[in-house]
Amino acid sequence: MLADAILKSTLAVKIVILILFSCSILVWSLIIHNLIFFKKVERKDSEFVDYFWGGGIKEFLSYHKYEEFYPSSIAQVLEEVIANLRRRKDITKDEIRRMMNQEIKIVTERLSRFQFIYAIVSSSAPFIGLFGTVWGIMHSFHQIGKMGKAGLEVVAPGISEALFTTAMGLFAAIPAVIAYNFFQNKIRKVLSRMEFFISEFELYLTKWTQRDKAFQEVEPEKYEV
Repeated sequence: MLADAILKSTLAVKIVILILFSCSILVWSLIIHNLIFFKKVERKDSEFVDYFWGGGIKEFLSYHKYEEFYPSSIAQVLEEVIANLRRRKDITKDEIRRMMNQEIKIVTERLSRFQFIYAIVSSSAPFIGLFGTVWGIMHSFHQIGKMGKAGLEVVAPGISEALFTTAMGLFAAIPAVIAYNFFQNKIRKVLSRMEFFISEFELYLTKWTQRDKAFQEVEPEKYEV
């Protein structure tokens, strides 16, 4: 019965339903993708930190091992910092902190690249559904005026398509709102881990009084991204 109502609905309502259905598919696809992605980021961050502080520092100073820990956000930040340290031996602590902050911004943008889709769908889908609702009710009134009576058989098709578009709008918007807040929390956790690691790394550099000598002991190698 619902399928028949959709097929018999006006073109405007069909377009609204198609838009909302596409938004819903897009949101759920991104949710699945992000769940897998953030799970991998968390695992690789943990593996990277354990390996780095467990004795693998020299390998990272010589540009080794980074690719094994992608998409670790911490590995990405440290990779660029170490690359700059290799190029400039006279770099200051403040410059290191600025480089790290810049890399954190880049990583944050990478982690947040789908958040705007959740925001757009969650804010616009209910209004798109409302447009379909209003259009369906208008269609029902038009049928009443055209047929000169207000029986259930006259208004039911328009009312059903109107309510269906409302439901479709909520079906697309609610998961988008939940996903937006859920992944915002995930991003905050990733940034918190990065900040903690960077604090520890800065302390390590401060205590590393013979940093230049340590860099010189590592043979420069060509690095490929």
